[in-house]
Amino acid sequence: MSIKLFSLFVLTSLVMLGCQSAPLLPVPKTNPPVAAVQSNPDAHKDQIVTWGGVILSSAAKKDGTEITILAKRLSSSTRPIESDVSLGRFITNINGFLDPAVFAPGREMSVNGIVTGTENRKVDDYDYLYPVVKATTYHLWPVRIKYEDDDYYWDPWYGPWYYPYPYYHRPHRTIKEVR
Repeated sequence: MSIKLFSLFVLTSLVMLGCQSAPLLPVPKTNPPVAAVQSNPDAHKDQIVTWGGVILSSAAKKDGTEITILAKRLSSSTRPIESDVSLGRFITNINGFLDPAVFAPGREMSVNGIVTGTENRKVDDYDYLYPVVKATTYHLWPVRIKYEDDDYYWDPWYGPWYYPYPYYHRPHRTIKEVR
């Protein structure tokens, strides 16, 4: 009986370990938030960070691509978490050409890189201090797809008419791309 119990415990442990999501990008032990780098940029210069969020703008330049990101909290897999909370804004510079049509506003992106300093730019009429990150690795996340059920309540065995046998009814669903 104890061998069966032990093997069940081992199997359950392996399944639980397999369900954990590993970070896609490396996360440093000291990962300061955007606000900390904004308040004291000299203390965090040349520090490795892993940040992510929603792309606000991207521009192809002569020496690479510059992407402005609205920072969000990251999940354990380093994907930005959907929320209305902003942790600030930052700029990331990436070597090479990245198509601004693909790296479009509204897409989610995570970046691992080195803080190179700050830049003062305008957000409407407000002067904003952007931390600048030179990306070593990055990941553009796929667009989230949400399903909307048109039926408030549905039962898979309920049809438009009563049948004496189970009649499978598949609800009408619409798909929305979330950007």
